[in-house]
Amino acid sequence: MRKSVVCYFSFPFRRYVRVPKSLNLKEEEYVTGRQAVVEKCLKDNGIKYRQEHVPVIAVLGSGGGERAMVGLLGVLAQMGEDKLLDSITYLCGVSGCTWCMASLYEDPKWSVNVANYSLTDFWAATVVYYIIKEIDRHHLSEQEARDSTNPYPIYTAIDKGLKQDNQTAPCWFEITPHEAGYSLLGAYVDTSHFGSQFEAGKLKKAIKEEDMLYLQGLCGSAIADGMENITEILQWIWDWIHSNMISFLLAGIFPFLKILQKTIIAAHNWTWGTKFNFLYNITGSALCPEVEHIPAALLSDEKRDLIDAGILLNSPCVALLRPERKVDLILFFDFSRDDPFLTVKKAADYCKEAGIPFPSVVIEPGEEKNPKDFYVFKDETKAPIVIHIPLFNTVNCGEKIEEWRKRYKTFQDPYSKEMIEDLLLVSSRNVKNNKEKILNEIKAACAR
Repeated sequence: MRKSVVCYFSFPFRRYVRVPKSLNLKEEEYVTGRQAVVEKCLKDNGIKYRQEHVPVIAVLGSGGGERAMVGLLGVLAQMGEDKLLDSITYLCGVSGCTWCMASLYEDPKWSVNVANYSLTDFWAATVVYYIIKEIDRHHLSEQEARDSTNPYPIYTAIDKGLKQDNQTAPCWFEITPHEAGYSLLGAYVDTSHFGSQFEAGKLKKAIKEEDMLYLQGLCGSAIADGMENITEILQWIWDWIHSNMISFLLAGIFPFLKILQKTIIAAHNWTWGTKFNFLYNITGSALCPEVEHIPAALLSDEKRDLIDAGILLNSPCVALLRPERKVDLILFFDFSRDDPFLTVKKAADYCKEAGIPFPSVVIEPGEEKNPKDFYVFKDETKAPIVIHIPLFNTVNCGEKIEEWRKRYKTFQDPYSKEMIEDLLLVSSRNVKNNKEKILNEIKAACAR
């Protein structure tokens, strides 16, 4: 296998764009620092490990709108209470789970405080916006200088054009505090310049980095959770407009009509996340041949459209499992509303297509409709161990799984206080009831 060449562009003043299949050096430093936190957690839980092999463990959260947002908080809070959270190196989300991540990472020490994260805090994070329009204006790149107190965050999206061309492996796009880019292509730009205008690898026009509100909309918009849901999406938009009709009319009929027109056009044409393409007009050379594997459209188009990754796959595993991240164990919390195994099965298929090791997914007959609360998929290959935990299952919901699913739809008004309390309890039980099983799989990852 030919060794990857690290190629930088936009010199001599500053290097913004790079085209290697390697980790960002600052991410490497962060993960190395996080290793000390993981080691202490392993020791505190009486788990033996080899000094030269501290396992890389990741928590993955699926999409699912506010259901996923609340569910992930319940999971992380319980992991904090059970002294499991410090074993995690990466926290990676898609769609609704990125809402939770964005809110948590406002606090540089959130993983220390998450076990005490009150319902009031979460209520503010989820509902206050609807009442007084209080929104998060900080920028992801502002987190790049933080220490390794928290797991390293990875937000995911996909390239709409590549998806439409059935290039489902190259289309995965990740955004971290340090850089943004195509996960499996190995092409990245500094996060602080994600959205700036580039040509031939050189910065043409610096554009102010979008804030976390925009990032939440790009990576986790519930109304982009599936092209097949366009009718439901338009109905959801109309219901929202109808419920706010008086406010719109008080502001004036013409602004209201303008908003309505833009909303309908955007929904029909799926025009979300249009950004300047940092790979525009980059060409290879004898010193930097690495652009040869990049799809031609990424080299010729000045702009690209990024959309919610949940449209393609309701799991961020393809982006997370870059070989250089060397993930040993995945805790996948599936907040999907319907088939509790569809996402993990599709994840296995997509990873196979992308050449990424992933264990076989075998489900016992009858469990598709009545899932348990804990599954482990592993084999003798180099694939990571995958723990799969469906949100609604026979352990925490009994025979009322379908009632819980109907209560927590993806497209509906913000949850009430009671609904949030109930969902936090259900999701936290999925960790609390399986603490020893999780520890056993961490031991298995250490023994590899």
